[in-house]
Amino acid sequence: MSGTLSASRPRRDYLAAADLLRVFAVGLVACFHIWQQSWLDPGFRIGGVYFDLQRIIRRGYMGVDLMLLLSGFLLYLPAAKSGKMPDTLTFYKKRMARILPSYLFALAVCAAFALTYGEDLGSAPLGRDLLAHLTFTHTFWRGTYMWTSLNVALWTLAVEVQFYLLFPLIGRAFQKKPWLTWALMTAIALGCRRAVTPLPDISMLFNQLPCMLDLYAFGMLSAHLLARREPGERRWPFALGSLLCLAGIVWVLWKQNPVTDRELNQLQMNWRPALAALGAGFLWCGGQWGPAFSRAVGNPLTRWCAAVSYNFYIWHQYLAVKLKLWHVPPYTTTSGLPQMDEGQAWRVKYTLLCFAAAFAAAAALTWGLERPAARALSGRKRIEKNE
Repeated sequence: MSGTLSASRPRRDYLAAADLLRVFAVGLVACFHIWQQSWLDPGFRIGGVYFDLQRIIRRGYMGVDLMLLLSGFLLYLPAAKSGKMPDTLTFYKKRMARILPSYLFALAVCAAFALTYGEDLGSAPLGRDLLAHLTFTHTFWRGTYMWTSLNVALWTLAVEVQFYLLFPLIGRAFQKKPWLTWALMTAIALGCRRAVTPLPDISMLFNQLPCMLDLYAFGMLSAHLLARREPGERRWPFALGSLLCLAGIVWVLWKQNPVTDRELNQLQMNWRPALAALGAGFLWCGGQWGPAFSRAVGNPLTRWCAAVSYNFYIWHQYLAVKLKLWHVPPYTTTSGLPQMDEGQAWRVKYTLLCFAAAFAAAAALTWGLERPAARALSGRKRIEKNE
């Protein structure tokens, strides 16, 4: 795929629903993180009715759950269709070729910035922080997870790589006993979340892999069921089903109204199974859309946004923080809170600049670093983003 909106045609097995869910999930997370810095009210009025979109944006962190669900789906779908799991070493090589170039570049840039401007208060020493990130263990230590001097968005990569290590074993178990494996993974996640709930501080634990296994399980189950369904002639019910699942996801976000950080963490754990089921339903229905709906959803803009989503996710929050630090756009307040003192015009400019900077960086790094490096490391001419 080229780096423009006139992207090449998708492959025959291209799944537009996966790209749409990817864009939706990453967009939710980005809107939340940028809102944290801007305080821009995304609500609007039509007539006398106020539509409070802020309630959705403020739950945008739950987009990470959908990202992990999608990862489980895409990892297992080829094996579900072919009936064969990839060779373990080949799988690991492909995964590392896919994620390491952009990840290591981000670590290098963030470490250089930390050395220049100092480490964050409460963070681990930079050497330990880097070591934890290089070994994908930074979710295990408070100083490297919650207060890292590097890039806070990178915590999800630790969870992903930890799951990659288990995937060959889990995938083979799924092929033999899909429903039992799904049930065991879900039971482990529910049990771990129940075990951490009474603890005085769950902020580090609720987003660790054992508490998130059901997200991967639902994604893999959706791939298993989709691969075994014979395509039918009536496609519109599946398009309707996808829309209903998407509406259900928005409803889950809307239902939450936490007051404290602990309540926020607890509600995210409580609603995780419902969100996973709705996301899995969206992908299962989306795999059976008719050609017309798939073409409309999988348009060049959707495919382009999905293609750059990995680097966009890595950089959106980091750039948002730095732009404000660098007084971009300019502000005069000395309080350190321009989002409070500079008014609505500044918030709008800042929000637009954050998205523009993140998309520009993502596009440059996707086609200037991620794809060429992945091709070189894997020895292949073409790298598909959904692999």
